[in-house]
Amino acid sequence: MKTVITELTKPHVEQILLYHSSHGFDKDLIDIKERIKDFGEMKSELTSLNFCLAVPANKKNVSSVEICVMHNLTLSALEFQAKEFERFIDKLNFIIDSLPENEKSVIKSRYFNKYNTAKEFKYVAKEVNYSEDWCEELNKKALENIRQKLNGVKITWSEV
Repeated sequence: MKTVITELTKPHVEQILLYHSSHGFDKDLIDIKERIKDFGEMKSELTSLNFCLAVPANKKNVSSVEICVMHNLTLSALEFQAKEFERFIDKLNFIIDSLPENEKSVIKSRYFNKYNTAKEFKYVAKEVNYSEDWCEELNKKALENIRQKLNGVKITWSEV
């Protein structure tokens, strides 16, 4: 069963950040570009193609940022979709980099770590030298900031 979410919530933004921190979007873009190369060598039109980026929510759900569903796809249309996806990655990087410094430090510490999990606030607090409560408040503000600036991103949830 699939559910399309048009309004991003805090958990959606957290999943996007975790997927981004693991370079998931970058790897997906590389995959798209490799497909473009392959399809360019075929010099033919595809009958259909569906790109979805998997962002695991937990063991029972899979979230995906739906990039495109294309029918009668030409190579130029696929290249256009890759550019749009590249713009999304650039926009996400810009949004994160343009956060106030204290919010950015909390977001980077909490979501961008080697374990690719949301780090507990007690550890974030130690790392950024703020109280746990202040880290939670900064995290909340940053997620809301990111959510608002990512307005228009479409999320598709699938039960697995």
